[in-house]
Amino acid sequence: MDIRRGPGGLGRAALPSMTLLRELTDRIVLDTVFERAPLTRAEIAQVTGISKTTVSEAVRRLEGAGLLLPAGAQTGRQGRVGTYYKVAAEAGFVIAAALNSTEVRLTAADLFGTPFHETSAPPAGSGDPADAAGQLRTMVRDALAAGRAARGPLLAVGLSMANPVDPETSAVVPLPETPHPAGLFRPRKALAGLTDAPLLVENDVNLAALAERWHGAAREADSCAYVHIGAGMGMGLVIGDELVRGARGVAGEIGYLGGSHGRAGGRHGFARAVAEGFAAPGEPESRGAAAVESARAILDRAAEGDDAARAVVAREGRTIGEAVAAVCAVVDPELVLLGGPIGAHPALLEPVRDTVADLAPLSPPVRTGTLGEDASLRGALALAVHRGRTDLWSRANG
Repeated sequence: MDIRRGPGGLGRAALPSMTLLRELTDRIVLDTVFERAPLTRAEIAQVTGISKTTVSEAVRRLEGAGLLLPAGAQTGRQGRVGTYYKVAAEAGFVIAAALNSTEVRLTAADLFGTPFHETSAPPAGSGDPADAAGQLRTMVRDALAAGRAARGPLLAVGLSMANPVDPETSAVVPLPETPHPAGLFRPRKALAGLTDAPLLVENDVNLAALAERWHGAAREADSCAYVHIGAGMGMGLVIGDELVRGARGVAGEIGYLGGSHGRAGGRHGFARAVAEGFAAPGEPESRGAAAVESARAILDRAAEGDDAARAVVAREGRTIGEAVAAVCAVVDPELVLLGGPIGAHPALLEPVRDTVADLAPLSPPVRTGTLGEDASLRGALALAVHRGRTDLWSRANG
């Protein structure tokens, strides 16, 4: 007898498809409640196009798994009274952290992305990667204590690093002259034993680009290049909702582009040229937070009309614009955004925009990002929330 046609064989052959459909339905229902809660079962059916019977079964499973809770009765209408549903507060939570050369920030949030625990601190004073790893571990442990008591399990951790990250292993990639040497530790090793939740590690500029694409100035663009200018210089490129990482995680490291630019040459030419150009007259090139503060002071003076400062900004804007124009010639983004503690300064936008218009084959709009210095953390949180929501439905079908 052909097992596919026998009385028992047909059921066994069809079972995987039935299970897949049930899990897909649960996930769609849960996602819909996340986005539009509170909703009745009839409203969920109307929004999703899934039959009321199937929606009712999914709601029953999700409620039984403790993921959905009744949120009151529907009033003000005739006929059968419906029950509103919402996602349970105890369904779980996520943690997001951002580490760079000037600050360490962490937030713990529910699965709507609403924070309930936030903290920040200067980086570990020694600049040692081991101390930076210990600082992160302590902050995550505190967030776990704040969340587990009333929020349920930790579902994901999103981590923004001011260094490239290998897309296959999530290991931090050491590069010469990194602006954040203290960040050259192994995130998985640093957090080992604290939680078994998925750890999502990504470069900070890439995360800022994703955040601007999903929640900021690039929401209407199919592709965007986010150019970060701060203690270092880098780019995040998003096409659709896909982040371009490269084979080893170093796509977008435009600060390493060579060239003399009238000052710095060789490797790291663009980033070094910008750092030297913004240094105070007569002073050597500064690094890290000192370089950022020096550049901000000049940009502020330029915005106030200081002629000498305006000349510096015009020159450095030209240098940055040359790097952006090179990117445009290669990938032709629909939109270019400037961000970071230096790049987001309003005084820099016009000279960069003018240079791109002068040099790019077809100049895209060049604007300033709207999420400011929160962009990287927002991106890490968005990744963690998305992963946490995606994994939730498996608890109802496990």
